[in-house]
Amino acid sequence: MEHNSLLTLIPYVILGIFPGVIHFYNAWQKFKQKCRYYIFFQPLKTFLFWVWLLIQILVPALIYWWIFITTCEQKPNINLNFVFKVVIYGICFSSLFTNIERMALIPVNLSIVVDWVDNLLKDDLLSQERVKTANFWSNLEKQMKNLELDNLSSGINYLKRHYFDQGFFNENLKEYQYFQNQLEEISQDLEKNTQCEKLISICLKEVIPRQDLPDVLKQFNLPDEFINIYSNQK
Repeated sequence: MEHNSLLTLIPYVILGIFPGVIHFYNAWQKFKQKCRYYIFFQPLKTFLFWVWLLIQILVPALIYWWIFITTCEQKPNINLNFVFKVVIYGICFSSLFTNIERMALIPVNLSIVVDWVDNLLKDDLLSQERVKTANFWSNLEKQMKNLELDNLSSGINYLKRHYFDQGFFNENLKEYQYFQNQLEEISQDLEKNTQCEKLISICLKEVIPRQDLPDVLKQFNLPDEFINIYSNQK
């Protein structure tokens, strides 16, 4: 009898994983945004990522199961309405999480664990790529200093007229104007080495997101060998 009772809970346990998977997708998008300037972003190669993934799935599921066990005197019918509520819970979990803990609907403060693992993974990825990233910017600076002035100017004009115009004008007018002014100053600098150093430190490093960087670098007509080496290391 008890065995049959446990079997009837299996569909509810499986349903509890749904919000965890949905939350993992949302958390993954946010995490990638946090790490958008990590040049060599390879989280799947670190063990901590899989711990992070497991926690993103388990926390919403555990809360769902806990609330289900403690609040439901009898099992609700599994129908479209119930499944819809579970899915909405998963979609809105990030917003609901703080309120769930504030109202003490669960006995443990799980947000501490979630935030700790999130920061731990971010720091671990940064430490793994610190030297490689420093070498990349150093090599890029050397490559740019060897460019013809026309190629350097072509890249600067691309940033000024197209990339920053599209990326910043509608979102932040002050930031857009800042980069326009900086690029104007860089383009008027008579010393090419200084141009390259300023360009990298002000307008490229931690400004151009990882996914945009290869296309931006191509606008400077950098050697294909350099861009391919960088792309293959990602």
